[in-house]
Amino acid sequence: MDIIETKVENINELEGVLFEDVKHLLDKKETLENILFTTRVMFVNQDELVEFINKLMEYGYEDMALDYVESLYDTLGPLDFSEFKNENNFK
Repeated sequence: MDIIETKVENINELEGVLFEDVKHLLDKKETLENILFTTRVMFVNQDELVEFINKLMEYGYEDMALDYVESLYDTLGPLDFSEFKNENNFK
């Protein structure tokens, strides 16, 4: 059994909201902020995580996006972020 299957099986024991249930609400920075600061966002697969990280980057939360990546790396090891889109221009 892999990690994603385990998380899906135990999802009812966790407190938070599934990314799938809120991603349609993330069309504005204020909505993203409300979700970030009021609940835990949970992901079922890596595609959702990448989409969420892209949304964080889009709204200027680069540090928070990096925190997500670092905490997952510490927990799971290397991840495939080939679908990651960095549309921001960093100096």
